Amino acid sequence: MEGDTEITYWIDRRFWGKGITTTALKEFLAIEKTRPIFGRVAYDNFGSQRVLEKCGFVRIGTDKGFANARQKEIEESIYKLT
Repeated sequence: MEGDTEITYWIDRRFWGKGITTTALKEFLAIEKTRPIFGRVAYDNFGSQRVLEKCGFVRIGTDKGFANARQKEIEESIYKLT
């Protein structure tokens, strides 16, 4: 997001559902005090949406963006941590 601080992460599928991403993001946010921080999540990536919500991010809207992994434009949910 142009000019805003944004968090991005990726985790290999074999580690999904183990709490690794949530733990890592919580630890990162304890160190990084810049606020607000934004996150964008694919509309169908419920696991990543839940990670952001567990870490205090709030869904504030939707947008479209290019997903490198899918090689196409998709709908995304926008999250914000204040």
